[in-house]
Amino acid sequence: MGFIESSDTLRFSSNKLLIELCGQLDTNLSKIESWAGVQIIRRGNALSIYGAKDDCDLTRKLITDLYSDLEHGKTLDERELDIYFQQIEDQKVKQIKNIKKSSKVVNKSSNYLEIKTQKKLVQAKSNNQNSFINSMLSKELVFGIGPAGTGKTYLAIAVGVSLFSQGLVEKIVLTRPAVEAGERLGFLPGDMKEKVDPYMQPLYDALNDFLPVKVVSKMYERGSIEIAPLAFMRGRTLKDSFIVLDEGQNASPSQMKMFLTRLGIGSRMVVTGDITQIDLPKGFRSGLVEAAEILSNMKEIDFINFKDVDIVRHSLVRKIARAYEKNPIVSLKSEN
Repeated sequence: MGFIESSDTLRFSSNKLLIELCGQLDTNLSKIESWAGVQIIRRGNALSIYGAKDDCDLTRKLITDLYSDLEHGKTLDERELDIYFQQIEDQKVKQIKNIKKSSKVVNKSSNYLEIKTQKKLVQAKSNNQNSFINSMLSKELVFGIGPAGTGKTYLAIAVGVSLFSQGLVEKIVLTRPAVEAGERLGFLPGDMKEKVDPYMQPLYDALNDFLPVKVVSKMYERGSIEIAPLAFMRGRTLKDSFIVLDEGQNASPSQMKMFLTRLGIGSRMVVTGDITQIDLPKGFRSGLVEAAEILSNMKEIDFINFKDVDIVRHSLVRKIARAYEKNPIVSLKSEN
């Protein structure tokens, strides 16, 4: 480890990493101070922490974990910092009140799985994310169900890219139901591809996060990546592929059955969705809800149910999801 700890001060061997840890104009330090209720003074390559003993211990642990991750090539931005805060807060809730805060810090790197892609290393941020990755690597069919921002689609595509890079699958197939969420496809300009592409954009974005643009373009040209609306899957058998159905809550029961029966030899299939955000017309049943009821007892299939504590997008997203959950007007029954 590249730091030396004294009773009040942390000293760092790499000034470059320390600058990255502190953030531009020390914005990261300011966020940590506000969150932990301490004062942090930066002098050269040292950080001195002042405050209540338990708060200082917690802050030391947080800072050393952050610096250790930077030493191992990881990045630190506002989103990552929020994730650290969330993990520590989650752990506090689960621990008995008389345990010191310093023992409540999540060991972020000890047990969580990592996915290596060409552009970045992706690590699970919660127990459910860890279980989701493990299931995708061990089962042929996995469902990831839960609120927005829990990393369901992002992790699924990361696993697909990793398996493709290792030669374990020959193709990545990404699909979504082209269901309108208040807008009308017919009023959008352009041909069918141009109308449908906006629905597929989150899938393009995730791919570009894991692969260089030139590599993605070549894979499109060779047919190694396919992104298409769910309706285009009918009548096909998908072999030696990693297949992701995103926004599965917007598939009808017949569409879901059609999709699940596309699974061919050598393939793995992942279905993601949020049953609180169903955009099907009123009175139409969600294929994802039905699949969960029919298939949940099959040992060959894993269902990972994400909660608001798994949200890693932004701390405010987590609070919004909880507010909607507490509102009795917003429920699955009222939507369907």
